[in-house]
Amino acid sequence: MNNLQNRANAVMAFSISALFCLLGAIALSSLLIPASPSGTVSLDSLVVLTGRYDKFWYDYKTRDNEFADALIRIDADLSSLFHWNTKQLFVYVVAEYTSPTHPKNQIVLWDAIIKKKSDAVLRKKNIPNKYSVIDVNKKWQNIHANVSLHWNVVPYVGFMAFGRSQASEAYAFPSPSSSLP
Repeated sequence: MNNLQNRANAVMAFSISALFCLLGAIALSSLLIPASPSGTVSLDSLVVLTGRYDKFWYDYKTRDNEFADALIRIDADLSSLFHWNTKQLFVYVVAEYTSPTHPKNQIVLWDAIIKKKSDAVLRKKNIPNKYSVIDVNKKWQNIHANVSLHWNVVPYVGFMAFGRSQASEAYAFPSPSSSLP
């Protein structure tokens, strides 16, 4: 009747079906867990410098590019995002602004990966921007930017969840203050 191969096939098929049902239940149940993250982000300082980006940059002969350096202050409690299905949080600070040629611009200033609930309370100040702040127009004149804290919840099983804090007040980019070599 049923040989050993048929019985092993039936057991494996049932086991895999039960496993996928369990994983589906885990994914759906993690959407029902309430979370109330809170956070604010602001800029402690914003400086615009002129110079060239890099000696290997395609327009290395022009020295009129403007770059911004920022010091960021983060005050956030993201510990409510951690539960039994949270693997890690990807947290990043974004500056959003409009320019004459592009209606919506976003630049990531800083990011971090948080793997433990105990590290999810962020009280940091004077964090330098991790990435270059460069505009396509190469000038920061008459530009106002809002900064906000964004996060992605990376689960063990299921759907990624996204969130963000309220945008800060608009920060005006100052005139260039010094030159880079």
